[in-house]
Amino acid sequence: MLLEVEDEEFYLIGIYSSMESFKMAYLLNKFLNVKLTREEHDIDFNHANYEAIYALYSYKEPNAYFSLHLVANKFKGEPKKILSSGSLFSEEEIRPQQVYLIPERKKVDYFLKISEELPRKEFVKILTKIGQIPQVQASYAFDANELKSKQNLIFE
Repeated sequence: MLLEVEDEEFYLIGIYSSMESFKMAYLLNKFLNVKLTREEHDIDFNHANYEAIYALYSYKEPNAYFSLHLVANKFKGEPKKILSSGSLFSEEEIRPQQVYLIPERKKVDYFLKISEELPRKEFVKILTKIGQIPQVQASYAFDANELKSKQNLIFE
């Protein structure tokens, strides 16, 4: 028997910045007055030839009933090991490749996912404050329903 799961609704902000994830979380905490903390388990994702790990930070507002999730969109790593390639040469040069949580938005460094319970006016304030962070080159709101890989942003 198949159960149909209702799509999770949320706001989504793409953040363009070359900072490390812990620095991004720190600055978002400072500018948004929240307390994003690193999750015990990051997002593990199996791509065709890569096992990627995307940093995940979360914050749940106890009084306002909304939550924030900051997740890295990029992971640079080596492909999964192949036991036998069947070639005469035992070792090939393996170069780290970059893989993406949301492949259709390769230029986005981080996504900030905000639960739908947040009023639209507050969402606009958050987007404006992120744009004021000097180390952020740009930030944009995305319609998550337009993403082919929207399911990759469902963490719970």
